[in-house]
Amino acid sequence: MSEENKKLWMEIPAYVFVALARRGMEKISLDQCFLPGCNNQDKNKLKPLEKEEYDEKDRHVKLIHMKCEECGGKFQFKFETIKKVAKPTKKKIKKASDDNEEEEALSMGLAYALDEKGNNLGHIGYF
Repeated sequence: MSEENKKLWMEIPAYVFVALARRGMEKISLDQCFLPGCNNQDKNKLKPLEKEEYDEKDRHVKLIHMKCEECGGKFQFKFETIKKVAKPTKKKIKKASDDNEEEEALSMGLAYALDEKGNNLGHIGYF
């Protein structure tokens, strides 16, 4: 695996979580092909190709283009980090030196699978 591929794999969360209504969350591995009809769950048969990043009004978007060696298809992971989803519930103790201390807002990450052309294949989970 090339150094560039290793760096791109580091950008991909190992797992995302899917809500199971009132039954909690389930952990899903991203080490698999998400193209319809492909059952590849071998990380060694997946190759990250390139990464795109951009910021929108209230979110940061990261697209990672992938190639599956088993089916020969290409797909994309889309990771959206929504900024300022909520304010923290814990109150910070204000120091005299920190008059203008601003609370750090909480963020939330969403993971999607897209086909090669950018068509949404579905929401995978949360990270």
